[in-house]
Amino acid sequence: MKLFSRSKESSDPADIIHNSFIAVSDKIYAALEEEGYHWRKPWGVKRFESLVLTKFMMDYSFNKLAEDKLKDDEKIAFTNFCSKEFSQLFNDEFSQIGLNFDDMQDELQQKIEAYFDARRESKPPYCWHKIYQLITRSKSKEELEDDVVKKSAGLELIKGNENFSGMVPQYESQIRILKDKVNAFESAEMMLPHMVRFTRDKLRAINLKKIKALSKKLAKKDKGKKK
Repeated sequence: MKLFSRSKESSDPADIIHNSFIAVSDKIYAALEEEGYHWRKPWGVKRFESLVLTKFMMDYSFNKLAEDKLKDDEKIAFTNFCSKEFSQLFNDEFSQIGLNFDDMQDELQQKIEAYFDARRESKPPYCWHKIYQLITRSKSKEELEDDVVKKSAGLELIKGNENFSGMVPQYESQIRILKDKVNAFESAEMMLPHMVRFTRDKLRAINLKKIKALSKKLAKKDKGKKK
């Protein structure tokens, strides 16, 4: 499900963030739909995970773009625009089935922070494996590889015993599925960095000086409210 975007020519940071969020979430969703991932979940689950991952991609990519250029308090405008976009898109897509952003905000933030932790604590490709594992809630790549070894050993045993010959097709099918899941991690280690680059390219259109100026205005406004 693709949403309409605003003018692609706009230099307004809010418009760029809006268009970027939609483009990235649609691209992530399309990737997770690919047969190679063998992640057979309904639309709602994949779309939910796509939006959460997009928020991480947006925050992570912007932080890289603004590194050494903006202080944390000068990024407030981006944070506000991006959070607003996330909440609006989330509610647009899930409020009809009883999922509300405000009610799930803590859980959503925990998921995003878990992606940041995974990226920070491990080097590629292991960080991407961990993020993919969190997205799909699956076993780790290493656990799946271990399952392949164990199941393959079991297959060799039953092949040598006529009493269990009927179980051979079942074992072979299970091994194929496990290998497909292992291969999905290898696909993810290419797909996720590609999504980072795609997101970064979309956000390059943002004028950092505008973000800095808007952040100062927001900070002033916030101070005025506290007086």
